[in-house]
Parts: sequence; structure tokens; C-alpha cells
Amino acid sequence: MSREADHTIKGFLYQFNKTLNAILMSNEKENLQIEGIIEDIDIESSNLTSAIQCKYHESNTQFNLSDIYKPVLQMLCHYLESGNSNIKYILYAYFPNEKVGFKRITISQLEEITSTNNFDYINKYVSKIKPPKDKQIEEILKKPRKTTEEKAKIREYYKSNDLESVVDLRKFLKDHFVFEIGHSYDSLAHETKKLLEAEGFSTDDVNDLFYPNAIQYIAEISIIPEERKRITNKIELIGFLNKSKKTAMSRWTSELLSRKELLKIKRKQLMPSLNANSRLRYFLIDPDYIEDFDDEFILFVKEYLEKYNSKIKLHTYTPCFFIKTNTNKLSEYHQRFVLKGIPIITGYIGDTFLFEEFNRDPKRIVKDNWVEFKAKITCISDDIKAYINTKKCDDLYVLGDINTSVLDTVDVNIEQITINDFKELKYILSIIKEV
Repeated sequence: MSREADHTIKGFLYQFNKTLNAILMSNEKENLQIEGIIEDIDIESSNLTSAIQCKYHESNTQFNLSDIYKPVLQMLCHYLESGNSNIKYILYAYFPNEKVGFKRITISQLEEITSTNNFDYINKYVSKIKPPKDKQIEEILKKPRKTTEEKAKIREYYKSNDLESVVDLRKFLKDHFVFEIGHSYDSLAHETKKLLEAEGFSTDDVNDLFYPNAIQYIAEISIIPEERKRITNKIELIGFLNKSKKTAMSRWTSELLSRKELLKIKRKQLMPSLNANSRLRYFLIDPDYIEDFDDEFILFVKEYLEKYNSKIKLHTYTPCFFIKTNTNKLSEYHQRFVLKGIPIITGYIGDTFLFEEFNRDPKRIVKDNWVEFKAKITCISDDIKAYINTKKCDDLYVLGDINTSVLDTVDVNIEQITINDFKELKYILSIIKEV
């Protein structure tokens, strides 16, 4: 991963941490909008909206006023256009060499910001805060696209003319703007974890379960298109966490914890159900999601069956593997299982899927330690979705981008597993001891 990409991800996580921190610090009457209408976080109380924008400048050796030109100009524009006097704009930004706490911005500094020579800032923001008095410039600014000469003309106009701001800059600074130097990423995360502990969660559970799940909760809400659905509050967050029994595996939790730590936590959480001998397990698998699927799938199933379906008296349920593939590929897999000496059924007789064939249990001869077939393996289809809803499993493992909304998952333990490597999958399923 490039350094720039790494900083971008950390910037998102910093924002999620600040959002989580703000929720935990809020009172029960306040609603918070994640990726708010105004800023990254909008906190609504009875008579005031606090609009927080987060910035993370880990690589900056020192603070320069130009670092905050854009967010301040954006806030000034919103303040101008909203006409709402009950908004407090908070710029929460981390700079390594700045002292944590509130930092004063003077009127002369704000005037410097609104006098920027950056064309993009002039075009998008300054031209609204300081409207031009020249009709030609006004018309050029209305154009969606501008030539190099037009851009130069606009820049020169704003450089040469002392235009009046239609925003009361002094009032904005005094009553509507706060610049706060934020904690470092690690310090903010530590403080946020302490706030979770203050809600009654143990330190170990916060580190392994509730903190990563809370960050995932924020991340999932942040990408919801509908604005009203991005609103949450402290009661909803704590309610969600109280129902959390397993750590989410996602790109965000993988960034919070080392991959090895996350796999170890997931392995530990899956172990109790895997240790139960009499348990019906289904796997929903997207082959495109797993590296070297074709080469390793047969071996994975073989190792799984040796671990969890080899004792004829104890292992009484037949595991099912449902693959997002076509019947031709399924037929190829079936042949390879036969050549490997692993008896399975697919539910297909020729090209026809027979529900009754797939639904039946294998014949067993206990004294000979013989079972007719050890696994059911077939394509994901409407028939299979009906089968899953009719014959409910205990554990449903979902690997890949598979829509489970049509499935009846009441009283089913669902494990959404974000893993694209069979070795990691075998590790969290306790098939192998090391990864």
C-alpha cells in the first residue's frame, strides 16, 4: 500500500474515532448525523447544531495557516448560505507539533484565508464570500468550465481588488467557529476506549470486540445514501454493542488490529460452536472472492470433513457447501471429489436439480464406520435458497459478496467472513493451528 493510501485510510479511521468519541460524550437527547448535511459529524441538540469537520495531518512537520484554508472557507460558505444562526462550526484537526486544545484564529488570519490566490478556492468559495463587482468576472464564474486565460483573469481580479465580504467575519469568529487541535490517532483511540469502558464494558472486551465493532458501526452508517438513515445516538450505539457477540471482519477492523490479532480473536469466537459435535453448518461461497479457489477447494473440504465430519456416532449432521458457480463447474468439482475418494451429493441427476435428492440424509452403517456421503455440495440457486429457508442450519458461514437478504436467518448464527485465503479460513475454523 502506498504512503498516500495509508494516510487516507488513517484519516478515515481518525474521523470514525472522533465520531465514536462524540457519540459517547453526547447526552441521551442529542442525535448525531454521521457524514452530516453540514460536516463530517452534525450534533443536534435542542437549540444548537455542532458541525464538526475532522482533519488528520500526521505527516505535517508544522502547522501552516494554508492547511486549514479549505475547511474554513467551506464553513464560511455554509454559514452564509444557511442563514442559520444556531450552528457552531468546529474544525477538529491533528498536527503533530501543536498543543492539544483550542487554537485562536485572529480576524487578520481569517482575512488572509479569504484572500487566497488559489483558483479553486476562489472559484468555489471566495467568489461567494466576496462577490465580484465586475459583470464580466461574474459571468465567467458562472461557467461550468473555464479556459486557462479565464482562470488567470479571475485570479488577477481577486488579487488586485479589495472586495468586501458579505459574511460578518468577526461575528463568525466570535459566535460560530472553533478551531481545536485534536489528539493524535493513538491518544484519541485510547480516550475513546476509556469512554466505552465507562459504559460498563470490560477492558479486554473493549479491545477485542466492542471498540472494533463500534468503528465498523460508524463506517457502515457513513456510506448509507439516505441522510435520515445516517442519524444515530448514544442509546442506539450502546444497544447495538450490547447485542454484539462477535468481532466484525472488515477492512476497517483489519486496520484497527493486526491481521494476526484479528484472526486470533475470530478463531476464539468461533471455537465454541465448532467444538459442538452435533451442529448443522452451511457455507455460502463466492469463488471469485477466494484466491486459488479451484486449486484448493477440494483439499479444504477434505480437511474440514476430517476435522468435523469423521466420527460417525458423533457427527450426525451433513455439512453443505453452496457455491456461486454454474452446473458445468459443479460437475467438474464432483468428478474431482470422486477421484479423491470423498463421497458427496450435488442434488443433480443429469442437468436437473431434485430437491428430494439433495434434502435426504445419508445412509449409515455404524459397525462398519460407513456413511453414504459426507457432504452436500451444489450451486447457489433459487432452489437452494428455498432449501436453506426450509431446512435451517445452526451456523451459516458467508464467504464473499453474497446477498443473504432473501434468506430466513431467524435463529441462525451468521458468520460473515472477510477472508480471501484458504489458509486463514482453515485457521479461524481451527482446522490448522498456525497461519
